[in-house]
Amino acid sequence: MPSPCAVGATIREIRTFGKQGRRAQIDVAAGPVRIGLALYLPPGPPAPVFFGPNFAGNGSIDPDPAIPRERGWLRPEHAALPPGAHAERWPMDLIVGAGFAGATWYDGDVCPDDPGLCAARGRELGGRFGAIALWAWGFSRAREALAATGLVRADRAVAVGHSRHGKAAIWAAANDPEIAGLVANNSGTGGSRPFRWREGETIAQLFERFPHWFAPALAEFAGRENALTLDQHAALALAAPRPLYLASARDDLWAGPGGEALAYESIRHLWPKHRIGRHVRDGDHGITRGDWTRFLAFFAG
Repeated sequence: MPSPCAVGATIREIRTFGKQGRRAQIDVAAGPVRIGLALYLPPGPPAPVFFGPNFAGNGSIDPDPAIPRERGWLRPEHAALPPGAHAERWPMDLIVGAGFAGATWYDGDVCPDDPGLCAARGRELGGRFGAIALWAWGFSRAREALAATGLVRADRAVAVGHSRHGKAAIWAAANDPEIAGLVANNSGTGGSRPFRWREGETIAQLFERFPHWFAPALAEFAGRENALTLDQHAALALAAPRPLYLASARDDLWAGPGGEALAYESIRHLWPKHRIGRHVRDGDHGITRGDWTRFLAFFAG
């Protein structure tokens, strides 16, 4: 990943959220990177925080017109989303109601999900980095910004990622010991699903669709995954002994829930039972309020 850098956090505004909560908009500066952080707070003293990126801008998870719409690069399928279209992915009312804080930012602020723009951001940060590594770097800079505000319990900051963000959350926790816990949801190949698992996305398919996500050396194992001497269960193990929670969906075969189960079984002895968990829900690829209910219950225990 890129090297750490000085991080500045400026609280732009704090407004009421729901009946008793608050919402802060925070401008984060990390070297050449500018991140717009939306932070949702329960009443009372600083609380533990779930933090992670979103796919289409902060306005996609909150319909309030006070949240600015993303004006920069967007994935084509997200360009015309109405405000709040992805609110279920970050149900801040549920999170705050359970006594936690929630923080999110647009992944494109850190690295646009585009090969050329990803390469350009890597050069700005001093090297050649895949998008997963850049987004993982963004997790750590967001954590540092949250700590600088004093608004949350930064010592209980749980990294949360869905799909490609789950891959990045795993790599962030592996590299940043200050991340206090990890949730990886439907993270698939290169996430909680081992590359060597027989079902779902292969390395060749991954590089065909997303050539900028991983280091080019990984492509050398396309079609010869069994030649890998390390796999994703080892990346998950690097989170120990911090709390780890994995989640997948039965019909999401592309992400390989069976492979995730195998990885989970191979590492769970590294944790006390109450510090590692997993669920498989009905349905397909996604992150739902039901998933979040389980995350919140696990980390409240």
